[in-house]
Amino acid sequence: MSNKKFPKLAVLSLLGLLALTSCGSDDSEVKSLPSNYNDPAITIDDVTETIHNNLVSIIADQFHDGELPSKTLDKLMFRYAESVYGSYNTVTRADNDSSVTLKDAVESIYPNYVDPDHRGTMSGTHADAVTFIRAHKVFWTYNDKGEHVDDQGAPVTDDTSFEPSISELGRVVSRFEDIEKRIAENMFTKAKASGYVEKNFFKEAKYVKSLYDAGQDVIKYTMPAVEAVVPMIIEYTVEGKDVFTDGILHREFYQSDYLVTDPESAAQGFHYIEKEIVPQVYNDLLVEQYLLDEESNAVKQSRARQINVIKIEKYSGFQINANLLVRQLVDEIYSRKPDGQYLSYIDEDNNPYEKIFEKYEDISKGLTVYDPSSVVVMDEDEIYDGEGNIIPAKYEEYWSAKQIIARIHKSRPTDAFNYKTSAQGKEYYENTTYGDLVEDYEEFWSAESFEEIDTSLRNKFTSNGTVSPEEGFDQEKISLSQVQAITKGWYIQKSAPSLDSNGKIKDNLFQVSIANNKLEAKDGTDAILKYDNLEKGLVRTDRYEVTNVNGNEVEWDLREEKSPLENKYICSINGAYFLKFDGDFAGSDYKNDIVCEDSSAYYICQVIEAAKDVKLRNSDYDSSYAKTRQQGFLEKVISEITHKVAETGSYASLSKEYWLEKMNITYHDQSVYDYFKSNYPDLFEE
Repeated sequence: MSNKKFPKLAVLSLLGLLALTSCGSDDSEVKSLPSNYNDPAITIDDVTETIHNNLVSIIADQFHDGELPSKTLDKLMFRYAESVYGSYNTVTRADNDSSVTLKDAVESIYPNYVDPDHRGTMSGTHADAVTFIRAHKVFWTYNDKGEHVDDQGAPVTDDTSFEPSISELGRVVSRFEDIEKRIAENMFTKAKASGYVEKNFFKEAKYVKSLYDAGQDVIKYTMPAVEAVVPMIIEYTVEGKDVFTDGILHREFYQSDYLVTDPESAAQGFHYIEKEIVPQVYNDLLVEQYLLDEESNAVKQSRARQINVIKIEKYSGFQINANLLVRQLVDEIYSRKPDGQYLSYIDEDNNPYEKIFEKYEDISKGLTVYDPSSVVVMDEDEIYDGEGNIIPAKYEEYWSAKQIIARIHKSRPTDAFNYKTSAQGKEYYENTTYGDLVEDYEEFWSAESFEEIDTSLRNKFTSNGTVSPEEGFDQEKISLSQVQAITKGWYIQKSAPSLDSNGKIKDNLFQVSIANNKLEAKDGTDAILKYDNLEKGLVRTDRYEVTNVNGNEVEWDLREEKSPLENKYICSINGAYFLKFDGDFAGSDYKNDIVCEDSSAYYICQVIEAAKDVKLRNSDYDSSYAKTRQQGFLEKVISEITHKVAETGSYASLSKEYWLEKMNITYHDQSVYDYFKSNYPDLFEE
């Protein structure tokens, strides 16, 4: 029984699996184990790399434990993924494996590594990283000819004793951080689906207990640290990657020795993350590697976009709040003249519109309430010091909900966001969703007898008499705050989000010409970014134009009309990019064409990145992210895109077939053979 195909790299051979189908509950049962049960079973290229993983014992144990062949396949794929990317840490590698782990490699590059924001100083020797990179080709740098090269593009002459380049060291750190991000996202998904999110509060202590009771390798739920955990609201704006840093989940409950590298110490404690999460992450990485190896066009032509979209809902029968709020937002997007520091607008981690959109979304629901008459409106100049630098504390205050509302009342009709106080002392704005909630609550309390209370209001604020009215009100307010109005992240055309009812955002977002704009930068002082090399007579396509240049001093003014060079679907405003829409809302003022409108809401879509083929290539290309935004950024983008593409189509199944073909397995158990032949018939002889 064997595969019909024999590729160049025959990576895996499983031998001696005999008589493994007998399994039962009798403790006296004698297991017939293969003679090579304890032997390593994987070699790669038969020469340069040896992975000490005993897949023979894995499969033998799987069948004696009564597990399905599909579980065996998952184990098989995980071990193979570890041979490609390296073992995650000392816990995940096989018992008889002494190879350097991915975590070892990272900690030899950054000895004081804690997280991406606290890496410390790079080591001068990083011996473990050198050993690790030499053994794992996936971290090597290649040119378009497939040659292993150094950072200067020179071919590496000896693949067994070379000194890894800076880009290769960076690739190891980048992959580790990517895995860490995926661990957090995976845990976040499981937590939200656990059934322990009650009335918008996540109860981690109950979640840990459920895992412990199910036999999972987590901390015992009776430990004081677990019992002391207070239920938290999982805000809809929380991103999965932040689940540990935001304190929604406590990593130490699921991975007791996260920072421990000593094998003996690592053998103690609990390892839910290593046992349940890491294998899935690694298997996902194999699917994505298959895409890069065999279906690279699916990645390059995915028209991937990183977006940040706000939705401001219209109030039924009274749209002035939403209308004026979105107009105020448009004005403030245009409010600052360019300063040349465009990286502050296009870099994901420093994008000011992410927080600004969240403020406006909060106001649109009426959840943030201030008496406008009591607020002193800040002047924009107040957020700068004497040398024109932003003062962070002032910047935050300027963009606070209080200041935004005050500016609306200063420059707009006073009937917008009309401030009131209910008989119960609750402040609110009329004609907002929260305002309606307060007025319903006021009606609830105004009834002179229990019988007079409307049944729907009684159920709304007391949950059929199970909670107090005040608790019921608070729960309704929390539920309102969790209605999603911000859409952000990476998307591809095949799995684009549904936003406006007319489909205008999707249509415009994935136009080919969107990716032709300069959505990347070399650095904040790039003359092309500042004013398009005015000495060469070029004109910037930003909606602000240079009106005067005096040495390093540049003066800008908003264009009176659109530039004839402007893209049909997207425009640049102070270095940030926004989708454009034709429609009545734009009217005679072209500035308003960044607003998309349907029957129920207004939308503004910021485009942070727009990927295309040439941007995703290596540093041989001037337009590559590796050149314009550095190698680490390129790899981050590719990881994000391949992850999205892998979720579409049948790539997971195709990937398994691809890697199984490379493994060239010899089968000595009929059950395993039957399962593989049934599910992957193309691998077998006719």
